[in-house]
Amino acid sequence: MFGYLNIEKAKLQEEKQGVWQTFMCGMCFSTKRQFGNIPRLFISNDVNFFNVLFHAVTNTDVIAEQRRCYGSPLKKRPVLQQTELIDKMSAANILLTYWNLYDDIVDGGNFKKKAAFRAIRRVYAKARLSMPVLDDMLSARYDELRRMETAGNGSIDAVSHSFAQLSRDFAAITLGDRSDQYVETLCYNLGKWIYLIDALDDVDKDIRRGNYNPFVACYGITDARELSDKSEDVQFLMYAVLNRVAMSYNDLNLTKYNCILQNVLYDSIRDKTKEVLSKYDPISAKQSRQ
Repeated sequence: MFGYLNIEKAKLQEEKQGVWQTFMCGMCFSTKRQFGNIPRLFISNDVNFFNVLFHAVTNTDVIAEQRRCYGSPLKKRPVLQQTELIDKMSAANILLTYWNLYDDIVDGGNFKKKAAFRAIRRVYAKARLSMPVLDDMLSARYDELRRMETAGNGSIDAVSHSFAQLSRDFAAITLGDRSDQYVETLCYNLGKWIYLIDALDDVDKDIRRGNYNPFVACYGITDARELSDKSEDVQFLMYAVLNRVAMSYNDLNLTKYNCILQNVLYDSIRDKTKEVLSKYDPISAKQSRQ
């Protein structure tokens, strides 16, 4: 369910791309220091987005220092000085990865998913000790989500609401008293988009594997191409969520790291939405049926 939040490099200045990577490297060094080498493999662009966002929300100035990269020890690169927030994000990344992989395995995950889960499970207990409240929330939200999926819930809004709450609560727990309704609303809407775009992207795969998919359950389709008949409804839904994401972000009135955040929220996720929606273009679907 992760892998959809990333910068759009073609629309972001090279120096800003470097800032994005500096945040990523900061999490990498923090992960190595706290949990060892293996979980560094699971650092995601998605969590790095929240890393940047939460630093912006807390109005935190970051300091970069030149350090030798663990992956390329002969090369130095700018890395964020380690902070409490970066350490939290590193632990959160492990917990989010653990529960996402667990959910994938319940859905019949492949050998790679199972191998990754075994690897992350070795450090999961230590990450849980760092953020037990977050772990309890993730466990409860994923359990709630699985119950609705197992029941074949046909309400797209109800099922996506569960994952949206997970994203909202992630912000509230990680930021503590620095959180407010504005960042939580943004994270809620962004979580809803993540769940929906993942489901929309996986319609064909889920039908073939017999896995639950909210679009399949809602529209009762048996072939991904049939979703083209509902293209107007699906487009309205996806762009309504995108618009709520943009409005929620605007309400935050952030002053730091806006170039990166706007690149992801205004460009990257909209381009990804267009890309996925194009698979269900009515004209293309009609031609493929002939």
